[in-house]
Amino acid sequence: MKVFVSGQISEKHKIKFVYSRLREAGFEITHDWTCTDDLAVCDKFTKEAEIRAAKDIEGVCNADFYVIITDNETCGKGMYVELGAALALSTIGRPIPIYVLGPKNHPSIFYSHPRCINMETLDSCIADMKLRSRETASTELEMA
Repeated sequence: MKVFVSGQISEKHKIKFVYSRLREAGFEITHDWTCTDDLAVCDKFTKEAEIRAAKDIEGVCNADFYVIITDNETCGKGMYVELGAALALSTIGRPIPIYVLGPKNHPSIFYSHPRCINMETLDSCIADMKLRSRETASTELEMA
């Protein structure tokens, strides 16, 4: 199963830790935006910024699960665009579980959307994702 994780760009170290835990649990990351070396180019309208923005949204659209890390010290911008993309999937008939992970340091009304699953810890999030993965696999076997 594939997952996309959003978070504050200045806290890439935290996202990398989440990625490592998800990979250990058997999940695939659809797009690792933390690998980008110099993100300052994204503040300008450049071809590189265009490519990165497209890869982020593509990563969300290719995910079976979406996670937004909400304990960031400063308010993010791109992470909320990615959250919007995950929420929009349900309007086109491809709803995915959306995890709002951690304390909500910068609250958003969208954390209350019916598709959102609020989780306090990464361990509880991973456990729920594994459970939903098994349920999906069982359903797919029954349909075959």
